[in-house]
Amino acid sequence: MKYQYPQLNAEMPDREDVLNLTPNPASKDLLQHLHQQGVETWLDRYEAQQPMCGFGLRGLCCRMCQWGPCRLSDKRPRGICGRDMSTVIMANLVRALVAGMAAHGRHAHEVILAVMAAAEGKAHLPLKGEERVWDLARRLGLQTQGRKPEEVAREVAQVLLDDLGRMTMGPLRTLEAYAPAERLETWRTLGVLPRSAAYEIMETLHMTTLGGTSDWMSLAEQELRSALAYCYSTLFGSSLATEMLFGIPRPKLATVNYGILREDHVNILVHGHSPVMVEKILEKIATPEIQSLAKSLGAKGIVIGGMCCTGDELLARYGIPTVTNIMGQELALGTGAVDAVVVDMQCVIPGMKIIADCFGTQVITTCNSNRIPGAVHIPFDAERPETLEEDALKVARLAVEAFARRDRSKIRIPRVTSRAMVGWSYEAIVDTFDGITGLLNLLREGKIKGIATVVGCNTPKVPYEYNHVTVVRRLIEADILVTTTGCCSHALLNAGLCDPEAADLAGAGLKEVCRTRSIPPVLAVGGCVDNTRTLRLFIDLAAAAGVAVKQMPFVFVGPEPGNEKTVGQGVTFLAHGVSNVIGFPGPIPVPQPRPKEGAAPDEYERGSNEVADFFAGDGLFAKVGARIYTEPYPKLAAQTIRLLIRRQRLGLGWR
Repeated sequence: MKYQYPQLNAEMPDREDVLNLTPNPASKDLLQHLHQQGVETWLDRYEAQQPMCGFGLRGLCCRMCQWGPCRLSDKRPRGICGRDMSTVIMANLVRALVAGMAAHGRHAHEVILAVMAAAEGKAHLPLKGEERVWDLARRLGLQTQGRKPEEVAREVAQVLLDDLGRMTMGPLRTLEAYAPAERLETWRTLGVLPRSAAYEIMETLHMTTLGGTSDWMSLAEQELRSALAYCYSTLFGSSLATEMLFGIPRPKLATVNYGILREDHVNILVHGHSPVMVEKILEKIATPEIQSLAKSLGAKGIVIGGMCCTGDELLARYGIPTVTNIMGQELALGTGAVDAVVVDMQCVIPGMKIIADCFGTQVITTCNSNRIPGAVHIPFDAERPETLEEDALKVARLAVEAFARRDRSKIRIPRVTSRAMVGWSYEAIVDTFDGITGLLNLLREGKIKGIATVVGCNTPKVPYEYNHVTVVRRLIEADILVTTTGCCSHALLNAGLCDPEAADLAGAGLKEVCRTRSIPPVLAVGGCVDNTRTLRLFIDLAAAAGVAVKQMPFVFVGPEPGNEKTVGQGVTFLAHGVSNVIGFPGPIPVPQPRPKEGAAPDEYERGSNEVADFFAGDGLFAKVGARIYTEPYPKLAAQTIRLLIRRQRLGLGWR
């Protein structure tokens, strides 16, 4: 029986729904198997949390001081301090956004400092991405004549670091280098140009603490300002610095899904978001010393598999197979075949260690921000990189040695694999379509009706991965090209939608486009910070068309919002004029129509609220030209997206 939430106009799945609707047969098999074995997973804990708190679900619980918590309602419309509903809702939203920005900011900080260490010869990391170094230097107006790439990379990295942490008034140089002129003028008029990620995090927490801002519209402006810092400080900072270090990905074929694990091999999973130390660990695993160690323990070889965004990074650059996303990490370890999991930062849930202990998996943490009780901790510090070589070898050795302790009686590997074409950087997409103009012509002609970037996390509030896969299947049927990142990309990769053969599932126009170029209708562009690649594509296509981004047939889609980081992703695209379609109601009260007092029986009040009207009505639209649409039922969500793209095309005079 589904869990009903009439106050949200939505429902949440029960176990039966999850097992019936989860699209990946491997996930379904492992969920059933672990439940039968009495091993606890997220699904058990999710069911134990039902029913969920209605105040928290609607953003009406205020915990920003020690006077409360205060739960607001029509009967109690203010907290103890006098803060009203709209201010509480907006404060909760903007706090969630900057929490996500802090996470991506920490990621950016590590990678930028790693670039500096590499440029200075301290980290034993080569700068493989000279193409990105020179491109960034040109965009930032830096002198390059007669200079070595390492010297220029060091200066570029300093600009990125300044953009991450500037505390005085001044331009965000990455924003000025990439943002379209029309948006710059819009943001300047709105007064929402940011200083840096660090400053906007500080200012947001300052504004929302006890006795801070009580004007919810001021907080809405801070949300836009913070989203721009989130975008150009942390997303661009992380993505570009990683390309400087390890190069720009190019398309390649790969194999993904749980079936890449092998019973007679050492199986090592890498998990998290920052690929810096992992790159060096991979280098050590490939050495004769570690390969010989594996064989001496009886293994026929070593399998490396990825989870979450570290997995996406390695898949994009090297074709190293991925297994799953944030809500699949327990299932991957539940195969009993994973000897070690090496984790860096973010999305490493505590439940993973519970499963690791059940199956004897060695957990190795490599980031001081992600400590796990009982794990082996060998941290990487980009400011003290001198031990990187030694530490990476230590991790590789520990991971391989765990093979000798594996309990082979517990192994259950679903024999499910999928093929995928991966490595879709901005440059790779542009080259595939013979330039921006080539892709724009396909949009104008209607062979491609529009582009939807379908991204984000997972949430137990919808059947696992069902919304991701269902929405995308219906979009490509309607000739809508899809880009994807992060946890969503794992769902689509495993569903076979990133395989060039998936062109047969597309509408006639998109199928022709894909078949002509031997590409899939869904382009996996990387980890969650690599949403910048799609954003750059949107910006450059609009410029080539001679219109603003807000006029183009583009949509941002978050079918399964989960992590706080997803708030900033959505608002980033909103700020650029790209409407959002979200797959489960966020922490904003859903309008509840109700009969008008003293009126005719069929006359209703909208039962809305200021914040919902701002995001979904004319308030935000008047400022940035985009809205948020919420639709928890994926088939209806796909129809909403198709209608939005159709409306945009009509506005441009495109058929």
